[in-house]
Amino acid sequence: MHYELCVEIRIFNPEKIHNEHITLLYLLNMEKGQDQKPDSCRMCGRRNFLFKLAALTGASMIPGELLATLPMPVPANAMPDKNGAVKVRILFSYHGADVQDRPDWPNVGYDFRPFMSRITDALNAGVKDVEFIPTKTSSVEEARKITAEDNQQGDIAGYIVFQLNCASSAIWGVVESRKPVLYVPLPYGGDGGWLIAIANLMSDERPLEVMTAFRFEDVVGMAQAFAVLKDGTPMDFKQKAKAWRIEHTPKTCQAVAKADHVKCLPTEKALAKLKGMKILSVQNSNPDLFQKIEKDFGIQIEVVSFTDVDAKADQVNEKKAWKLANRWKNEARAVEAVSDDVLFGCAKMYYGMEQMLKEHKAQAITIDCLGGCYTGKLKNYPCLGFMQLQDNGLFGVCEDDIDSTVTMMVFHTLTQGRMGYVSDPALDITNRRIIYAHCVSTRKYLGKKSKQLSYEILTHSEDRKGASVRAIVPEGYPVTTLKFSIANRGMSIHTAVTTGNDPDDRACRTKIVAEVMG
Repeated sequence: MHYELCVEIRIFNPEKIHNEHITLLYLLNMEKGQDQKPDSCRMCGRRNFLFKLAALTGASMIPGELLATLPMPVPANAMPDKNGAVKVRILFSYHGADVQDRPDWPNVGYDFRPFMSRITDALNAGVKDVEFIPTKTSSVEEARKITAEDNQQGDIAGYIVFQLNCASSAIWGVVESRKPVLYVPLPYGGDGGWLIAIANLMSDERPLEVMTAFRFEDVVGMAQAFAVLKDGTPMDFKQKAKAWRIEHTPKTCQAVAKADHVKCLPTEKALAKLKGMKILSVQNSNPDLFQKIEKDFGIQIEVVSFTDVDAKADQVNEKKAWKLANRWKNEARAVEAVSDDVLFGCAKMYYGMEQMLKEHKAQAITIDCLGGCYTGKLKNYPCLGFMQLQDNGLFGVCEDDIDSTVTMMVFHTLTQGRMGYVSDPALDITNRRIIYAHCVSTRKYLGKKSKQLSYEILTHSEDRKGASVRAIVPEGYPVTTLKFSIANRGMSIHTAVTTGNDPDDRACRTKIVAEVMG
């Protein structure tokens, strides 16, 4: 899923551009030694081991990634006495189904019940002076009703809101109560909605603080701040929680970046190369935005339809498509839950897009892929086709994201061939990391003549259908994360060092882990 503040482009490597130091960003540590295991054990990490161990010992079948991260069950006799404790309501904010019933982060069919149960017990066991009362909500209206009833009864002092998937708006109803709020996303679940909300909600005047839950002891640590409400004010809670967050977040980046210099074009030459380039947009139109792009960068945008794309794919020579499908399959280090017929459809999609670019004299295509595939208006996911286009020095960009497409084209041109990566980032605050996630990736970040990365072919994550790619990005590279906002004539930028790739099954497939610089 794409969000205004979540979608970012990364182009490998640092260089002086307009006297500003540019460096790139990624994130996550592999399990220790995992990348040094023999091939026969390559896919068997700590999470899978714990999952298998649970099956052997009769434990509940909690997904492997949660066994590695959830708190241990708390025996009933280990719960502290909550008599006289401050009461805090936990609001689990999600679509409303305990087992997710639609495509979204983490994924369709995801079971939230183990998380909700274990985190409630961990908070009640870990914070002796606060009683945490779990409640579920799926909308801002429900949240308003719950907080209104709490205000009438007068016994709830504050709230923890866990954002379990991207789309729920409940947080807005909670902050209207003006009571203290701790706002936490489920990793690879609610990150998108959480990021958008905190960008609008974080304020020195509002008693709201945030934490991420890659380590659940961090949530428990932050929740200790609610105890101050026994005698203190909402702003006392904010000050105490903020102080805990700052104290437990490393002040500097510990990762060491390799030297990797890019010889960039002067701005004038880059703009000259961009002039006359073309993007095919499938199939949304924004004439005002398109005019600004052509004025600022010289890039033209032409709108085509899902039908146009499918028709061009249907005309592809089947023998040629099967050859590419088999090549993708044979080159991948793993192919999971993706049939040969699906790969064949993706190969036809690639050649269809390639032909459209030639016929329209365009260099980029960006498709409302989720809108097309979820509604059946698009026959095949374009993820592998985008991968192949990017490997070849062209641009295939997800979700009809014009801003990201322009960003990728501009910095590809400026850096003379470095390829970008569109992502939905997940933050890991106390480990000072960002995980950049998406179901599309080039295999050649350093340019089309560079060595191809190892990769896996998996289903598209949110709906467990089609085919997408997990590219294994090298560690130790400086990265620069950039994103144009064409309408606002602005750009976001930050830097980091890649430290690994997260194989977690939740959310998008490629997950580049980086430690933040600065």
